[in-house]
Amino acid sequence: MNQEVEIKKLLLPKKAEVKRKAAGYLKHDYLVPAGPYQEQWDWDAFFVGMSLASDIPSEAIFLKNWALNYFEHTRSNGFVPGLLTPDGIDRRLKHIKPFLAQGSYFASRFLNDYNWLKPNLPKLKKVVEYRATKCVDKKGKVLACWQNGMESGADNNVAILDFRDGSVAGVDLNTFLYREYLALAKIAGHLKLARSQKEYQAKAQKLKAAILNKLWDKKDSVFYNLDTQTGKLIKRVGYSSIIPLWEGLAPQKEGRKSIEKYLLNPKKLWSRHGVRSLSADDSEYNNTNIIKPFSNWQGPVWPLVNYFAMHALLNYGFKKEANQLAAKVTRIVLADLKKTGGMHENYHAETGKPLAAPNFVSWNLLVAQMNDQAKSGFNPFKIN
Repeated sequence: MNQEVEIKKLLLPKKAEVKRKAAGYLKHDYLVPAGPYQEQWDWDAFFVGMSLASDIPSEAIFLKNWALNYFEHTRSNGFVPGLLTPDGIDRRLKHIKPFLAQGSYFASRFLNDYNWLKPNLPKLKKVVEYRATKCVDKKGKVLACWQNGMESGADNNVAILDFRDGSVAGVDLNTFLYREYLALAKIAGHLKLARSQKEYQAKAQKLKAAILNKLWDKKDSVFYNLDTQTGKLIKRVGYSSIIPLWEGLAPQKEGRKSIEKYLLNPKKLWSRHGVRSLSADDSEYNNTNIIKPFSNWQGPVWPLVNYFAMHALLNYGFKKEANQLAAKVTRIVLADLKKTGGMHENYHAETGKPLAAPNFVSWNLLVAQMNDQAKSGFNPFKIN
């Protein structure tokens, strides 16, 4: 049995483990990162929902439900907590990460139905604008800032960890927010709201210009986070640096140079077992098996990060390397499934051995689609 067939077969029954029936505070059936979690997390459930829907379009009902659960708890000012449980709000997360517009758009596209968004569009706009106005760089007024590492989802990312809360303009955050504007423009277009469509197209282009102007280092040929207190770039290469390449924000020539210098460099991000979450030459680089108080984004191979990296490679014409990466990640996940019966949150970049959170089923479901997408170039996350 070849690798592509085997990974799909072994992950198929895992899909049932991420689905939960509506309960208590959550009025709609929802998605969880199975294993130690039973809550609806913002970006975890978004990526789980995208994995399900890109495989079987009708499964996008879970993305729709994910969005509806957030709409039901959106406050008048646009704030909605990123973590919801059947018992109520969980205070570990602040405002939802910028994925609600994307999730709503993809749910509508997969289900071929945008009408459900009509009554929810005012709330959706407020949710996106809350992030863009309340959590913004006070000086530049354009780039959004993470409140802290936990809010970013990449818990101990060194490019944000030891900085003052609310001071780091994350290149990952702003790429996601750029995609929120694109998604809102697409939604408005489908709902025949020409003024809103133009408004969000303009916001997207303004933010893209700011990302390229403020967060791209021409000399180093890489995207960095920005310390808005000092106005200086935080020169740490890792997970954050990959996200704008996943979206294809850098021009082709510059993007290719960045990938060759960092992503495909064995001394930096490229390892025998996948792409590292932090450059190997960083002083903080490690593969420690931790999940409390933080999950480790300081070196280990995360399947989600590698999914981003694979599409970044495809964006800039590195198809051979994209296929190699898909095969690497599939291999370590397959080995885990065969040995333990489950998957882990992340893997040791130098040995490929499983690290934290056994029986973790979340966005690593995307691994089942990596080989196919590396070969075909299909990207379900493309907003078009």
